[in-house]
Amino acid sequence: MTLRSNTSGEATDDAVPVHLRVLATSDLHAHLLPFNYYRDQPDPAVGLMRVAERIVAERAGAANTLLLDNGDTLQGAPLGDAWLDDLRPTGRAHPMFAAMNALGYDAATLGNHDFDFGLEALETALGTAEFPVILANVRRRQGASRWPSRVILTRDVADTAGNTHDLRIGLVGVAPPQIAKWGRARLGDTIEVTDIADTVAVEVAALHREGADLVIVLAHSGLGAEHPEPGMENAATVVAALPGVDAVIAGHSHRVFPEAETTGARIVQPGAFGSHLGRIDLTLARQNGVWAITGSTARTFPISERPGIGLRGVLRRHPGLRPILWTDHRAVRHYTDRPLGQTAVPLETFFSFLAPCAATQIVADAQRHAAQELLADRPDLSGLPLLSAVAPFKSGGRGGPGNYTDIPAGPLRLRNAADLYIYPNQLCILRMTGAGIVAWLERTASLFRQITPLGPDATPQPMIDHAFAGYNFDRIEGLGYRFDLSQPPRTNAEGDEIFNTPGRVRDLCHADGRPVVPEDTFLIVTNSYRAAGGGHFPACAEAETVVTSPATVRDAVIEAIATAKHPITPRPTDHFGFTPLGNTPVLFETGPDAAAHAERAQALGLTPLGLQSSGFFGFRLDL
Repeated sequence: MTLRSNTSGEATDDAVPVHLRVLATSDLHAHLLPFNYYRDQPDPAVGLMRVAERIVAERAGAANTLLLDNGDTLQGAPLGDAWLDDLRPTGRAHPMFAAMNALGYDAATLGNHDFDFGLEALETALGTAEFPVILANVRRRQGASRWPSRVILTRDVADTAGNTHDLRIGLVGVAPPQIAKWGRARLGDTIEVTDIADTVAVEVAALHREGADLVIVLAHSGLGAEHPEPGMENAATVVAALPGVDAVIAGHSHRVFPEAETTGARIVQPGAFGSHLGRIDLTLARQNGVWAITGSTARTFPISERPGIGLRGVLRRHPGLRPILWTDHRAVRHYTDRPLGQTAVPLETFFSFLAPCAATQIVADAQRHAAQELLADRPDLSGLPLLSAVAPFKSGGRGGPGNYTDIPAGPLRLRNAADLYIYPNQLCILRMTGAGIVAWLERTASLFRQITPLGPDATPQPMIDHAFAGYNFDRIEGLGYRFDLSQPPRTNAEGDEIFNTPGRVRDLCHADGRPVVPEDTFLIVTNSYRAAGGGHFPACAEAETVVTSPATVRDAVIEAIATAKHPITPRPTDHFGFTPLGNTPVLFETGPDAAAHAERAQALGLTPLGLQSSGFFGFRLDL
């Protein structure tokens, strides 16, 4: 808490207001420095140290500030992997928490991905945080949790006359209850979870009984619907409407809200990877000894809005950061530079929504090979076709026009394996029917906007819904199918709304051309997140998980690269496409660096249209 010195003693005038500024980050995903470890080059669009410039500026503009983080802090970039494998054994603090200690964070909560490395690693990391890290709706089944459910921070705040007051700020943290399903392969039954809204209601009442003057909820949860439903993954809007809740920090879905200053709002969601800083300004007045909120505004600040003071300026104000950043930066670069092998072809995801690509093919092949070894001792499953489901993790969307994998032909290092497969998901094998596969593919087809067949002379219609997370665009290797984009999607981009439509999947067939019927049975190798229904894939959650590997999918990819006797040459099969719509033109948007892959674009029938106002590069495709 930043406070103004008091020169006139304890205030007794209830009419003098107090302004409290609440600053928030969310979904940093182990992005500490403005550096892209996948490409081994600076990246000014990400990093806690970039958003720290804004933190310094916003603190300077307010007498009383509170700095909070909303979770998914420890995993998601090579820094998180390097800490787990190389830095943790040395006893070093987690670099994210070490930096947040130096920046003076007041509190934080946990997100679902903070559990990805298991409870032991999480609790080791938590031991290095010098601020409370709270979470109420996820608890250990046995023994005490390392994280409390709530906390009350007592701060001296200055009113507009310069008098100080004690303010008791209650905080409670919650995360998606789906953590228990998504992380079951690694966590087992070690945790129990409860509903977000139900938990917040109980915890807020407790905080007020314990004397909190106001309550802020750190909800690692997207905005979601306005009306409560049991087990909501995205429930921040519902939480904000609960009695006794004064402000909400949202997260998880990587969205930005609100994009412009909004008077009367008390909810903010600050993007991801350090792209934005969230700010809620509260005006409080004490009436008969009780604090009340008399005004509020909320907004988000993109880090690119103005240059700020720069990293050097942040280090001048927080000199303890310098040794942390330098030491850990060198360690991560050394970790990611380990050689693995060679690739004879470029591995890029710019066009992965239009056709299978080499970048996802290497994952599909590695999964299938690992699955075959796991199935060697399962003769009861030997007669079933083995399919492989893969998605491009970096493919634009909410990550923006720079969020693509682009690995040139040549040497492959550990950073490249992490680029191809970001998350530490474990490898799973599902047994699923043809009907389940149709439902799976209908969910992935929600990536595409509905296209009206208008003929070749029409203006190109936008093809991609950038609100759809690209890591949910699974292609299923071993089958053939097409998407009919003249039909509306079965779900919204999030997948949490299901529509009664005719569907888009057409001509679904086996590798030999035989039509897939609903009763057909398959084995599908995928990851533990998808096997648990993650990404709103209920068909996956309803399928039988017949094998779960202790190893991760990335381990399989590393093994495939490292054991290859020659440079790898992934060969994608042309197994999915689109039904013809009379040569109706569509606008396909992808990363600007796709322009360097002109031969690939030409092979796919794309005509370049140049950089679009969205920041993506546009191509014309005739369907």
